[in-house]
Amino acid sequence: MLYSYGKFKANKIQHKAITHPPSPMMILAGAGTGKTTTLIHRIIYLIQHYKAEPSSILAITYTEKAARELKDRIIAVIGQRAEKMTVSTFHAFCFNLVKEFKPSGATPILLEESEATFLLLNRFNELGPFKSREFPRDPIRAVTESFIPFFNRVRDELIKMNEKTKNIESLDPEKCSQLSDLKRLYPIFQKWKDDMNVVDYGDMILSAFELLNSNVEILQKVQAQYQHLIIDEFQDNNFALNEVIGLIANKKHQITVVGDEDQVIYSFRGASIHNIHLFRDRYNKHPNYLEIALEENFRSNQEILNVANNSIKNNVDRLEKSLQSFEGNSDLKPTLFYGDKDSQNQFVINKINSLTEEGKLFHDIAILCRTHGQAANLTTYLQSYGIPVQARFPRFFDIPSVKDLNSWCQVVGGGKYKDIGFYRLLSKFCSEQDVIDFFTQFDRKNSSSRLEYALMNYKSTNINEMKSLCESILSLRKHPKNQSAEEVINSILEHTGALKKYNKRYTFEDQVALINSGNFIQKAQEFSRRNLGENRLRNFNTFIEALMVSGKISASFPENRQSFNAVTVQTVHAVKGGEFPVVLIPYNRSASFPLNYRSDKMVNRPPDDWLDYYKNTKLSPKE
Repeated sequence: MLYSYGKFKANKIQHKAITHPPSPMMILAGAGTGKTTTLIHRIIYLIQHYKAEPSSILAITYTEKAARELKDRIIAVIGQRAEKMTVSTFHAFCFNLVKEFKPSGATPILLEESEATFLLLNRFNELGPFKSREFPRDPIRAVTESFIPFFNRVRDELIKMNEKTKNIESLDPEKCSQLSDLKRLYPIFQKWKDDMNVVDYGDMILSAFELLNSNVEILQKVQAQYQHLIIDEFQDNNFALNEVIGLIANKKHQITVVGDEDQVIYSFRGASIHNIHLFRDRYNKHPNYLEIALEENFRSNQEILNVANNSIKNNVDRLEKSLQSFEGNSDLKPTLFYGDKDSQNQFVINKINSLTEEGKLFHDIAILCRTHGQAANLTTYLQSYGIPVQARFPRFFDIPSVKDLNSWCQVVGGGKYKDIGFYRLLSKFCSEQDVIDFFTQFDRKNSSSRLEYALMNYKSTNINEMKSLCESILSLRKHPKNQSAEEVINSILEHTGALKKYNKRYTFEDQVALINSGNFIQKAQEFSRRNLGENRLRNFNTFIEALMVSGKISASFPENRQSFNAVTVQTVHAVKGGEFPVVLIPYNRSASFPLNYRSDKMVNRPPDDWLDYYKNTKLSPKE
């Protein structure tokens, strides 16, 4: 008899995965095959049939949202005893592990990647002299495109920079110099963080590995605590995460991983299909080792799945798997439309209109693009036709309400972009022609600040709105010199009422504005607390300017998509885990989908032979 619980009835493959004894099992779960439900009932079966204590179960997911949902769904089925399970993201688990077992002292503070960027840029002059010619020419690019990615990969791959490196002589002289610099800079960066008592995400994993790998007593305590490991999205793990898992599971080998090598989309973070092969090599000699594939898709018809199967079948590194539809064939078939960019845009408009006329709602429709630029342009195009859009691709600093707050900070605190900020604020207060007339009066060769000129001469202007704006800026500039950025921004909000218009408005755009404005204010609060003595608005502006050039801060969005009746426009990466009745994928042409990447002038990762060497020499001799 097949496993069933309540309304859930497992198919043969799900039954086999759910009821497998506590031992190494790898579930290769294709898209839409019910892997989360299978995982939930696997945990329930361990608790109810194999009498596993909930407190002995460690379940790792890729996102905090997935962790919450997984635990909530298990609690809904078996009750509050499931509260004792540890369900977490990998970074949170490793951070808590290190906090629990580290020597006494202040708990380190999390350093976001954007803050690490600011730290390196703010102290860039302390990092020289460089062997590289490129690094000192463009510090911003050096930090964002080389230092940060390289340092992250060093930790992801457990590379020790004090060991002798291999084969860098085969690189061109400039890249050889860059690698030499990066090897020298890595311990400097790590020491800076130690001195500040901060850690970044890479440190969390590295510290957990070093703790478990170097202290047998602590390792045994952790192994005794977590006897059953459940790892979701296994294909998105990097080498360091795999080693942490391996150490904990090495005693009882009671581990279940769920992954799909066809869905590896985070290779730029160190994720690799080799995780799948490594798991097999590590555990396949166990007498109860099981490798099983979920191939019955509950989401799409067979015609759609045939397209998916054909698109991936020529990948020689993958494990053989072919998705089959639960519902079988259907009258609904994928449609291929040929045309240039303008024709495709018009096709999207026409298709959306015809779908809504047939009874579909806007929020039933998703449009997936390869790049942020494509998604942004298409969003503007849709909105010009009056089609409501919820677009989750904008960068944090592209949100209009954040631009407004940032502009006020720049003009009041005297930032690098104060003239751009003044232009934005002036455009909101004055007519377009008045703004043009003011800015075109200056000769292009005149590099003096337009803002400072306006503040010195505003009394002579006939534009009342400009007078009012300049008076507000001057009034806000009179804040006490010892006020923190947080205090000045509170004054700006009180004086200007910049966020009042969003109160009691509930459109998607309004919610996005409030959420991200709140995040901007929170950054000011955290900056003011962490940088006592150097937490003035001018310092905060420098910090924000560094974050802007890094381009790594994504906007936040309301979680409940269904509450907003609007077409979803996302990048392919951002839609991971999403599900929609109708999906449109435009701009499928050579060099666009997939992209042709430009060659890197700066080193952003260790050479491949370093990675292979260190991976092969870091496997535990116990395995």
